Amino acid sequence: MLDTYAWANLGRSPRFPAVDVASEQRLHIMTRGLLLDWAATAAPTDNATAAAATNAGHALRAFDRRSTLSDPRARAYLLDAFRDFDDQDEDVDPHPHDCAGRCAGTGEVLTVLTWEHHGDDIYTAVHQEPILCYGAPTTHALDCATCEGHGFTYTPGYRELCLDGRIPASEPATSSVVPRNA
Repeated sequence: MLDTYAWANLGRSPRFPAVDVASEQRLHIMTRGLLLDWAATAAPTDNATAAAATNAGHALRAFDRRSTLSDPRARAYLLDAFRDFDDQDEDVDPHPHDCAGRCAGTGEVLTVLTWEHHGDDIYTAVHQEPILCYGAPTTHALDCATCEGHGFTYTPGYRELCLDGRIPASEPATSSVVPRNA
């Protein structure tokens, strides 16, 4: 936060003409407001911090030349502005923050891959790891060569998730995988 404040002030000096003052001031207001908002959330009885976070939200709206909002929506605007700013800096985000595949923008989903069999069709999760998120719930190809369309492979005492035939729900359920018997 201090860095953005310092660069915003240096940009006013003729010795540092290349600094984008408006961008640095906006970043300073946004960062200060987010810190105040997080502090107000951590201490809900501290009304002064909540009021300062609200004022920062209104200041950011005014800086962006947007109309005023209610106090809670002004605080929410701080987070929305940060997410937009964060998305501009990292174009490598594979998915949006509210991805339908439940990856929260990371492009990976923590999934149970192996279950241990305890008899009577009781399986206990044993191993999980991050796998690629397709951006939507996935289905399994009916003609998968690895699991023959069941979605699981079975070894003595274990059941494992088959990742070979996963396809996004938006694609048709059949795939071009040739069955083993062909």
